[in-house]
Amino acid sequence: MQYVAIAVIGLVVGLVVGRFLAGNNFSVKGDVVFGVIGAFAFAVGLSASGVAPESGLGGASVMAAIGAIAALLLRRVMGTV
Repeated sequence: MQYVAIAVIGLVVGLVVGRFLAGNNFSVKGDVVFGVIGAFAFAVGLSASGVAPESGLGGASVMAAIGAIAALLLRRVMGTV
């Protein structure tokens, strides 16, 4: 169930960022893909390191949102992905 929530949070964050940030070199579809990838990468990375919160679905949602935002901001900063 948490993986579905992580994917949905990444999708929503990608849609919001793609809709409201200007200067986008990808479409909204690219932002959604980067949001989902970032959400999964951050959630899996924190879980593997043992730092992940044990609060269930709420903690997974927060981790997914942070990871998606970080991936999208990193892509925007680098600009050449």
